[in-house]
Amino acid sequence: MPERRGASRRIVVILGGAVVLSATVLGVKLGLFGARRGGPGALACRVAVDEKSSLTDLGEALRNSDPRALAVLAQRLTPQPAATPSAVSDREAGEWLATLAGLRTGYLGFNGPGRALAVTVACRILDRLGVEPAPARWIAVLPPLHDLLEAAMADSDPGARVAVLGEVSRLWGWLPGRSLTPAEENTLADWKDRLYPPLVRCLGHTDAPTLVAAVACIGAIPLDGAASAALAYHENEHPAVRRQTLVSFARRTTLLTDDMLLKHLHDPDPAVQETANLILKTRGFTQEQISLGGLIFSPKPQQRLSIIPLVKDRDDLDPVVWLLQLSRDPEEMVRLSAIEALAAHKTPAVRRRLAEMARSDQSDAVRKAAGKLVPSTQETTASLPPLPGSPSLNPKAN
Repeated sequence: MPERRGASRRIVVILGGAVVLSATVLGVKLGLFGARRGGPGALACRVAVDEKSSLTDLGEALRNSDPRALAVLAQRLTPQPAATPSAVSDREAGEWLATLAGLRTGYLGFNGPGRALAVTVACRILDRLGVEPAPARWIAVLPPLHDLLEAAMADSDPGARVAVLGEVSRLWGWLPGRSLTPAEENTLADWKDRLYPPLVRCLGHTDAPTLVAAVACIGAIPLDGAASAALAYHENEHPAVRRQTLVSFARRTTLLTDDMLLKHLHDPDPAVQETANLILKTRGFTQEQISLGGLIFSPKPQQRLSIIPLVKDRDDLDPVVWLLQLSRDPEEMVRLSAIEALAAHKTPAVRRRLAEMARSDQSDAVRKAAGKLVPSTQETTASLPPLPGSPSLNPKAN
């Protein structure tokens, strides 16, 4: 991810909330008490855990993949309404770090819903250590959290993948509540950089939920170069993925172009059509312009042909732009009609396009029609500037 260190440190963090449930109810709702791979030690820890357990006890239980400990910790980290979280001391930071280490060790022992919850809990520990003024040991949270996030992005369970992608999407702008040294800034930026490769690999999945979450996560990266990895998914087979791509790149006009949006006005899915229409309006297009633009990208040649008489004499838009677009239409009859309309415009761009069509269009009829409107070969050659090194650049005196 080139150039992204500085940008990733300047984005405002918006933290999501969570639903308050008791530890037991949370475990039942998510199916955390189902089959898992923990051994006898896990059972012993589970019996000893309750809502008053210390972080040390919870960390040991999590190390053995105890789902009750995970549910208790999730409840403890749930933001309370109208409550301002208190800062963490260095001593408390050590306890939280030990709890996170236990969670990372026991991660694979949880079932699918448990692993999804573990990701959320781990990121809430990061948030907890980031409360201003963040303790000096905040940076120690990064290595174990990275390991857990990377494992979750490669998880076989779609629910775990979706959960981690949702969390990572907000981490691009995460900052601790303290002034950072240059070394800390570099460490944090490098940490975010290392999340990018496993994230891009998530685009290789074929299930719609993972792809939607991956596109949203990559689209949240503040740098165009890195975010562009997900742009091609605006043509994905899943309508939900196409729609998410449009939403994620709606404000990135250099990546998601107006032409790309106009094509989606003919998307087979009505929700994608409506999303494209809405984004075009937010970009300043009138409904009439959207309708005209939609005709250019209609899959029906007759509709594309119908736009030429509608735009060729307009003075509230640039008809040359529209006609040049239509001059590249795959249908011969559309290109011929565009040539006829372009004859009334003598701009350099029109002359270049007509010369190109006269020279290389695949249709003999189009080449002849364009050739009648361009200067002869001799006139074109005579108008060209001399080549570098030509004697005409250095005329001799008589």
